[in-house]
Amino acid sequence: MRFKRNSLFVKMMLMFFALILPLYGLSVSLTYNSSGQMRGAIERSNESVLLFHYANLQFEFARMNGLLLEYSVDGELADFSTVAPVLSNYEIDRRLNNILQKLRQMQASSPYIADVRYYLPALGKVVSVKEGVSDSPPGEWRELAATGASLRGTVAETGAGYFLAGSAPYSLDASADPNFLLVIRLSAEELTKQLQSIQKEGEGGAYLLFGNADRAVVSDEALRGQFDGFRFAVDEGAAAGMVARDETANGYFYSIADPVYDFRLVSYRDKETLLEPIRRYSFWMLLLTAVSCALIVVFTYGIYRLIHRPLLKLIRGFRAMERGDMMTRIEHGRGDEFGYLYGQFNQMQHRLHELIEDNYVQRIRTQDAELKHLQSQIAPHFLYNSLFTIKQMAELENTEDIKVFSDYLGAYFRFMTRDFNKEVPLGDETEHALVYLRIQEIRFSNRIAIEAEPLPDEFRSIRVPRIILQPILENAFKHGLANKTSGGLLRLAAGSVGRTLALTVEDNGNGLEDERLRQLQERLAGISASGLDGETTGLFNVHHRLRIRFGPEYGLELSRSPLGGLRCDIRLPVRP
Repeated sequence: MRFKRNSLFVKMMLMFFALILPLYGLSVSLTYNSSGQMRGAIERSNESVLLFHYANLQFEFARMNGLLLEYSVDGELADFSTVAPVLSNYEIDRRLNNILQKLRQMQASSPYIADVRYYLPALGKVVSVKEGVSDSPPGEWRELAATGASLRGTVAETGAGYFLAGSAPYSLDASADPNFLLVIRLSAEELTKQLQSIQKEGEGGAYLLFGNADRAVVSDEALRGQFDGFRFAVDEGAAAGMVARDETANGYFYSIADPVYDFRLVSYRDKETLLEPIRRYSFWMLLLTAVSCALIVVFTYGIYRLIHRPLLKLIRGFRAMERGDMMTRIEHGRGDEFGYLYGQFNQMQHRLHELIEDNYVQRIRTQDAELKHLQSQIAPHFLYNSLFTIKQMAELENTEDIKVFSDYLGAYFRFMTRDFNKEVPLGDETEHALVYLRIQEIRFSNRIAIEAEPLPDEFRSIRVPRIILQPILENAFKHGLANKTSGGLLRLAAGSVGRTLALTVEDNGNGLEDERLRQLQERLAGISASGLDGETTGLFNVHHRLRIRFGPEYGLELSRSPLGGLRCDIRLPVRP
């Protein structure tokens, strides 16, 4: 098989050689010229491992101390012992259960937390994640408080294990009982696992010492004797946060002390085990170099056959989709990851085809709904009522009002008969709504007043579907204010909160019952969940059109207005 110079096979082989050969050359040079440098690199590696685990422990202790401080000022924990005497048994049980839940949240936040205990000296109670709510032995919390750990944020050791404690309120008087004592018992098992992750098999171990404690957490109990003997030889003058190295006859000790949480982390490496790889490395290096070169060629060719060829088939499928062939399918009989990719490609292609079809059908359906709605707006009764109003004005020879009314009516029908498939600026939509309001204001001037706030200029250019305000206003006149013989009020306002603009239409109609309002709200929620079914106009049509255009977080919200009638908020994005 011939390979082009820029083929994937050639590039992969060159990449492997480019990565491997410099490393081998450096390794050979280090092996034959400076074994000391090799040992130094191993020592730096050990130090890096120790620093990594030290940083991890430091982070965990800081987080647990932060949890103690955070929950020590929690209202429910802080004031419970104070208010408990005036609480009923039910309220005390409820609060204790709530506190237990919070303690469980603390315990679940870190694998190093074995238990969280909340002592209430005044009540003689203790809440524990492991034991629940129980009576507290009098000496138990005093022993923990006497360690002073709560004042330093350090780990304290008692016969029961290792603890982090916090008390409240803080008092300089050590004899004063605290309101409560919040204690974290550390998991010795998890600390041992952490140390075991430092330990390498056959190469030593690690241990963790807290303050002046007599005992340490050890990764391997078989090495405790060496660690106990080494404790007193630790270089106490080493800078905090820096790794100190000490050598004994049998091995090397790397230690690092933390002054904040008062612990020391130490790892041990056996000399023979540590230096044995360097001695064996010389022999295996030459052999491994020759074998590796041959394996690179074989491995690269295998990768080419396993990955490149299946990828080509997938690429051909995507290229077919780019050309517009949405019926392309990748036929295969594979059961590996590429078989899964091929199956997902076929499923994606099928789903994409369905979505295109669904989107097209949804657009046609939305346009039909808009068309039906707009056609319903130019109803004969609206035109008849408008002409009747003009006739009445003519009989009263009120030519000036006839002129104004005719201008409004002309503007109304001019907007309504334009191309309804296009969106319009919100300013134009608002102007059309105001024209409609002025027509209704002239018709019902003796019994309905209209208050309309101007739309702020920064919102006038927002593109919105046509005819979203008039159906809301018409609903207010038809259902809210129809029975108002006098004193009717309709209000139109606009305001924004964050990235959402709300156009508010509300009235003071008195015919809206709570049950009817609930039905309207449930029907809007039904539209939100399942879409608009059947022939529907008015509020629900507007709500559905806005959700299709801007997303499910926008649309209409119905509530009772402070005026007494219905309040409808039209929620639009400030920057769609």
